[in-house]
Amino acid sequence: MVTSHRAAIDAALATGDVAAALRAWHAAYGATIGSRRWEGFADAGDAYLRIARASGSPAGGISRARDLYLSALFRASGAGSLDGVLRLASAFAELGDDEVVTNALRIARRLASANPGTELRERLDTLQPRSPAAPTR
Repeated sequence: MVTSHRAAIDAALATGDVAAALRAWHAAYGATIGSRRWEGFADAGDAYLRIARASGSPAGGISRARDLYLSALFRASGAGSLDGVLRLASAFAELGDDEVVTNALRIARRLASANPGTELRERLDTLQPRSPAAPTR
């Protein structure tokens, strides 16, 4: 998400102007669609959740944020971005979507096998689905 869009959303939310925040979000979303990068879709999902919370209807933003996060996960995976996949696994964990967390972790393990960095591997180890019955492989 472009910094100016994020700033406009933040400024509108700081003053309680949810309608202005949503208008700024739509502008940001348009830029995200144009860029097609995973970061923009993830940021758009985060911003949409913040706007939904500010509107007093946090549950109303989950479905849209989930769709944006899925788009971001698809793009991060395609780009081979372990950091992106882990960021999105965290986002889905916050939404309580253990099925997608499990799938994201599967993707992350595949990407981590090609990445010897220990920091990202440690982040991978800290993200686990909440359900004990969820498969880890």
